[in-house]
Amino acid sequence: IYRYNMTKHKKQHYIPQSYLQAWSDPQCPKDQEPYVWLFSKDGKDARKKFPKNIFHEKDMYTINFEGGIRNLALEHGLSQLESSFANLRNQKINTRQNLSSEDRTILCAFAAAMQARTKAQREHQRKQWGGALEMMDSMIEQMKKATPEQREAMSSLSSHSHSKGGSISYEEVKNIVENPLQNLLIPMVNTSAPLLCRLDLSIVVTDSEIGFITSDEPCVWYDPKAYTRPPLYRAPALIYETIEITLPISPNAMLYLNRQG
Repeated sequence: IYRYNMTKHKKQHYIPQSYLQAWSDPQCPKDQEPYVWLFSKDGKDARKKFPKNIFHEKDMYTINFEGGIRNLALEHGLSQLESSFANLRNQKINTRQNLSSEDRTILCAFAAAMQARTKAQREHQRKQWGGALEMMDSMIEQMKKATPEQREAMSSLSSHSHSKGGSISYEEVKNIVENPLQNLLIPMVNTSAPLLCRLDLSIVVTDSEIGFITSDEPCVWYDPKAYTRPPLYRAPALIYETIEITLPISPNAMLYLNRQG
């Protein structure tokens, strides 16, 4: 476990610099630091930006302990995965070589991390667990106002629920709401990466001048048949045969995962 009581590594990127470097403008002067073009969603605003200056947040993955101790295990783990991905892209994907099983594992782990580590995913998890926290707060208030008989009935219900397993404390839920990525990033990647490895994998390539673009949410899960299911079952999920997952690797290559061959 990496623990630092210092100020370094505070600027943490949710879209890695090494990943973005593939989109550096080829017309950038050789004596200048490579830059990418950053566009607003509506396409009206276009700016030259250095990868180190975009898609980052202060201590986004840092786990803080008492006494000002900063645990950077998540940040360092992501950095190692980013390096493995960048090496694979440079040495094999860019030259269109066949991939080994280890290469596939790196790609799937990177895709899982890119889907789980973003600001959008963080806020989604915070909202989901925030609903559970609100329910727990409501139950606590009800318990305070309840009669002794009602409290006994509520306690008995709670004990029955705990006996079935899978219980989680109020403080644990509150901690997840306050620090979603610090609590959920590793479980999410550890769960989804092996499942992604079971999918059919292709690298889609293009020689077009524009090529593939990327974004602050680069790993996209899409199900073209979702609209045929009832509303509660329309979210893209790995249980469905028609799931499609894409991740731009560079302007010339895109990872494509599916169950259709």
